[in-house]
Amino acid sequence: MTAFVDHDPRELSEHSLQVQIIDLIEISKAHPDITVIAIPNAGRRSWKTGKKMKAEGMKKGAPDLAVLMPEGRVGWMENKKPKGGRQSDEQLGFQARCKRLGHDYALARNLDEAIAALNRWGALKPNNF
Repeated sequence: MTAFVDHDPRELSEHSLQVQIIDLIEISKAHPDITVIAIPNAGRRSWKTGKKMKAEGMKKGAPDLAVLMPEGRVGWMENKKPKGGRQSDEQLGFQARCKRLGHDYALARNLDEAIAALNRWGALKPNNF
């Protein structure tokens, strides 16, 4: 597991933030069956691979993480770097769809925002953070 490091927020990348969030969930989850799944929508790929992934169900705007929790609940988390990271129109649309369907959704630009969302969702052990 990656150690938590007190980064200068201006240097935190989306990758670093996501790794910290995944590590946090794994060591502090409120229930042993809580599972976090990365959704690999970003990244460079050939048009052929992109076409194949789209046929397999890849959707523009899907967030970076899905957090599966007890009682059929799922939390969706989009991670953005603190400076300059903004949601695309597709990501905003996915967020709106989550709201309409009653799903938990959070935008995290730093670890504190991720912790706040995970605590709201009940995904972390109480009083840990």
